[in-house]
Amino acid sequence: MTQFSAWTFTGAAGKAYSDGFAVAMIFVANAFGYLMNYLYFAPKFRQLRVVTPIDAIRMRFGSKNEQVFTWSSMPNSVISAGIWLNGLAIIASGIFGFDMETTIWLTGLVVLIMSVSGGSWAVIASDFMQMVIIMAVTVTCAVIAVVHGGGVSNIINDFPVEEGASFISGNNLNYISVFGIWAFCIFMKQFSITNNMLNSYRYLAAKDSKNAKKAALLACVLMTIGPVIWFLPSWFIASQGVDLVAQYPEAGNKAGDFAYLYFVENTCLQVWLVCSLPLCLLQLCLLWIRV
Repeated sequence: MTQFSAWTFTGAAGKAYSDGFAVAMIFVANAFGYLMNYLYFAPKFRQLRVVTPIDAIRMRFGSKNEQVFTWSSMPNSVISAGIWLNGLAIIASGIFGFDMETTIWLTGLVVLIMSVSGGSWAVIASDFMQMVIIMAVTVTCAVIAVVHGGGVSNIINDFPVEEGASFISGNNLNYISVFGIWAFCIFMKQFSITNNMLNSYRYLAAKDSKNAKKAALLACVLMTIGPVIWFLPSWFIASQGVDLVAQYPEAGNKAGDFAYLYFVENTCLQVWLVCSLPLCLLQLCLLWIRV
């Protein structure tokens, strides 16, 4: 749940709309990281015998380094939280006309209250709720996209690509080697993110090392198929030749960020889907900010 956010359905969906599969490489790299968790790191993290990752840092590097690490990471955490909240605010503004600043402040306060009052078990419970909501919405949208598009192969074949470009690497690339270098760097980056002491929290609540490995394997499988499910709606509307700039002129060059919203509003006629998408994004932001 912590390896994707509301940005997946705004900025990333826009990138999928314009460049195809390229943005999905970020999430495939996450799957690679979880595979390494399964093969080696997950049992080691479970055996740390700590409550939080910061406890492990104190055990390994001492209390002074614990304080330095904690406080030095604050600015980056605030900026990251702001990015995820902004993604939520964009969607809330587009659907309901809510003021973006108000959305950011209210969501931040809800996250603060939930985290402080509920503790780690409230966080774990919210993870499960998010999974249920996200799976219900995204799987339904993906199925509808496949049905309307005549199959996954038709959607990919009809996806608009420039001369010399491809659905995999995306458009606006002068050299395919640039994509290869970027993909390699992304894999290394995501490997380091998913296999470091700070992110060991995923396995600290596991029953034992065996269950920690199972959790890592499940995350690997889900993160492998997840990008296809999440981005099929964006690929579908791109293959249909939908001009998002014309649909959302007020968004300017950020109109692509509304790709998922456009699909839900114009293809999924069920009202409950339109209502569930904002809730799904809100749950994702709650997760990211409290982390």
